[in-house]
Amino acid sequence: MKENEIDEVMLLYDNFVEIVRQLSMSAKEQIMKLEGMGVTDEIASDFSEIGMLYAQKLLSCGWITQEQFGLAQEIEEKLKEMSQKKELWNNDALSNSVEWNDCRKRGMNLLQTLEVQ
Repeated sequence: MKENEIDEVMLLYDNFVEIVRQLSMSAKEQIMKLEGMGVTDEIASDFSEIGMLYAQKLLSCGWITQEQFGLAQEIEEKLKEMSQKKELWNNDALSNSVEWNDCRKRGMNLLQTLEVQ
């Protein structure tokens, strides 16, 4: 792998970790960080549309394991299931629902496998 390719993959990795971190934050932190946006939509779309693309590229380069990619896929599947329930897509649900709490826990588990705290 050439140096510029390594730099690009390192940037993808850092960005992926940041997206997983955002998913894993407390609801209060998420709301503060994404204030003025549709917070729940932003969290989900960042993970699903951007984070999963990064994860696929990182897996193909050997920068994350199949196990880590599987954890990301589990989060993605959970977000898809949640998209069927309109009541989960507001700040109150973000703060109080079992579903969003489960996503945060899954995100923390993924961060631990990435050895990032």
